[in-house]
Amino acid sequence: MNVFTLLELPKSSVGLSSIPTRNGPRTGQQLHKVARTDADLDSASASRSGTTSGVTRIRISGEDLRPSLLPEPFHAIRHNIAIILTPFKQPSLSESYEAVSLRARYIVCVDGKGEGLYNILKEKLQSSMTDVKDKALDALMEKEWISSMVQLCDWFHDAIGLLQSLLSPLDQVYIHRVKGTRTIKALAYDIFNDRIFGHARISEKLIENLSSWAAGDRQNSASERASRSSLACLLNHLIVHDVYFGPSRYEQYLLTSTEEYYTSLAATLNHDMHEDPSAFFDLAYDLIEAEVERAEETFPPSSRQAIKETTIRALFILPNVPASKDVNTNWLDRLSWLATPETIKAYVDSDRVPTMGKMYHLFSTLSSVSSSRAPLQVLSTTWKVYIHNIVSSIVKAASTDPSAPDSEDKMVPNLLKFREHAEGILDIAFISKDTNKRDGDFTQALTDGFISGFKTRRVKPAEMLAKYLDGMMRKGQAKFLESLSKSKTTASADGDTTMRVETRSTQDTLFQSYLLRVLSLYRFSEDKDVFRTFYHRQLAKRLLLGRSASSDAEVAMLRMLKEQYDSEFDMGETMFKDLALSTEMMSDFRNHKVVHGANEDNLDVRVLQRSAWPFDVSKKQILIPDEMERQLSTFTAFYHKKHGNRKLDWDHALGTMSLKTRFRPPENNAVEKELSVSLYQGVILLMFQEKNKISFLEIREVQHSIDDDDLRRTLQSLACGKKKVLLKEPAGRDVHDDDIFLFNDKFVLSEEGTKAGYKIHVNSIQAKVSVKESATTNRHIQEDRKHLLDAAIVRIMKSKKQLTYEEIKVQTVETVKRHFAPEVTVSIHRPALALICAFVGRGNQKPSGSFG
Repeated sequence: MNVFTLLELPKSSVGLSSIPTRNGPRTGQQLHKVARTDADLDSASASRSGTTSGVTRIRISGEDLRPSLLPEPFHAIRHNIAIILTPFKQPSLSESYEAVSLRARYIVCVDGKGEGLYNILKEKLQSSMTDVKDKALDALMEKEWISSMVQLCDWFHDAIGLLQSLLSPLDQVYIHRVKGTRTIKALAYDIFNDRIFGHARISEKLIENLSSWAAGDRQNSASERASRSSLACLLNHLIVHDVYFGPSRYEQYLLTSTEEYYTSLAATLNHDMHEDPSAFFDLAYDLIEAEVERAEETFPPSSRQAIKETTIRALFILPNVPASKDVNTNWLDRLSWLATPETIKAYVDSDRVPTMGKMYHLFSTLSSVSSSRAPLQVLSTTWKVYIHNIVSSIVKAASTDPSAPDSEDKMVPNLLKFREHAEGILDIAFISKDTNKRDGDFTQALTDGFISGFKTRRVKPAEMLAKYLDGMMRKGQAKFLESLSKSKTTASADGDTTMRVETRSTQDTLFQSYLLRVLSLYRFSEDKDVFRTFYHRQLAKRLLLGRSASSDAEVAMLRMLKEQYDSEFDMGETMFKDLALSTEMMSDFRNHKVVHGANEDNLDVRVLQRSAWPFDVSKKQILIPDEMERQLSTFTAFYHKKHGNRKLDWDHALGTMSLKTRFRPPENNAVEKELSVSLYQGVILLMFQEKNKISFLEIREVQHSIDDDDLRRTLQSLACGKKKVLLKEPAGRDVHDDDIFLFNDKFVLSEEGTKAGYKIHVNSIQAKVSVKESATTNRHIQEDRKHLLDAAIVRIMKSKKQLTYEEIKVQTVETVKRHFAPEVTVSIHRPALALICAFVGRGNQKPSGSFG
């Protein structure tokens, strides 16, 4: 008998039974170790108890299945296979699973008839497909067709699994002997796929049902939404049967039908919502989100991204887009219609920045789908135009709104506020999923938008930046941060709306941070020479008028500007040297007066080099008191004695003076104050020593050397500012010829006079840049630019000898760009042309190109 027949035992029955016999006490000739019964399984227990048992005989029970007793080995197993392959029928075999498995092993391993068994299995699989096909068609006709199809596939998988277990010798032995033979599972699935999923009517009806389900689910039908999990199971069965993926498979059909549906819907929505691109985007994004949610719950993971990309492609790429690598203007036009500067502005104004983030990620997906950066370039260009529009509106606000005189002063704060807001939008809306950082194209677009926005009002942004920095340096970090905090509306827990800076180190950090933010705007300006000129003028005024909060801060600021922003910032160094030399000279002058018996010590002179200070000396001298004139003459004689070959010109425009004044308010005692004023203000106030009431025409007649505009603004600072030392009749902001001015004895009773200490500083017009001074300075800058262009052209032609007109333009722009960006329309002047001819036109040669 074969060894497999003896040792292959059923698992669910007692194949071996023990029959104990008792033959009396064991003798010494008997074996020491004997078989144990179930009653005494523990040998240690048996030895401890000291009991003995007789010999155990083993008897094999069950049917004798020797080959000579199997007249027809295939009959029973054929019948059992047919029962297992009967759809939706609980297998009730004619014999136990153990018997079927034993027969299969005998047929394959003992009798060597594995081919016969394999053919029987194949025959039964093919014949059973008729019933399975009918069941599938019936299931597809039902309302709950998805569940029915899942049940049918589940039954088939269970049946094949059972056959694999019972007929395992075929997989374990037979198919390894016969090369090219399929396993039981592969054979069954191939037949099922061919007869069921490959059946024309079943395939057609399945596709039709899938279409109906998708349409119902997109209409938010409750029944379709409830069947998502069942459909997921059905799609998993399609994957298992290898009929889901690949061309002309069910996944491709689902993708195609999705694209057709949304392409048609997009055409309709585009027509109906042509006037409202924002509403179209919101609806389209909701549709994409719904499709992604449906895919997450229904489709396998590998199909979800394809479904999303197909939906996006259908909604935002027109149906007539050819399969070409060339950029198609049709669908890019749709994106341009969707993402406009007005749309972005509406999102920002309505606090819908996250929606912009959705648009960015949508365009990013479109770029991935189209294998091109064109969609993101459309959005980044729109972002740049939006930035340009806002910046342009800020820098042009003063020129377009003359009714708001302080709009120019608000330019830099508004630019800083918008820059901070735009940076915040970058951190929310334009973060790349690949790097989890800002998209570099959008960061660059922000920079380009600021640069182009600054160009809409040339030179003015650079001028206002210099003025704003002047205000910061005059106030110093403590006062500036205090004024800055008052403009904020963030309330603390105790209701205080101001920001308190506790420590000096915190002040330093905050002030430096804000200073860098202002200077970051300077990088957007191409008018470096304008900023440099106005900053130098304001620096000179701060130093001469004693309005700088800290000399160390001024030096540090100049060093930072020169090292990090503009290497031309070197004029300030000479200014500080002049001031240091002037301090030494005044020390010598005071010693000289002491030696000669003069004890007056109320004169402080600053001797400056004309080339180092950005001011023109006025040829007109104002009328000053005799005592002041005498002291100036004394210093002039002292200076010429030390420097006989130098010429000393007095410039009173930036002079200051201190006046001790007694205010006599009615019914009150006289109050003495010390007024710190400019020299212009001082000489006007001294006129009120003799008269309490003076007309504007009288003042102008006496101080006729003062420019009319400066005179009017000086009187404005005394009578129309916060500290009204003078009164004007009639009251008003402007000074007219028929105005009358009176000394204000009640000033000490006003709010400003009450809270002021003994020494009162009255703001002077010289500390600020007037409209006339600004225009004059800009005119000088434009003249300097012409000379700079001429000099650059001459140097280039001297070096290159001969160039075309276009080459000259390119190299000239490159040469002067560290100062300013010249407009291409600026022509080469005749003097420069003559110089070029002198260098290039040697012999009969002429310069190449045409010159204006």
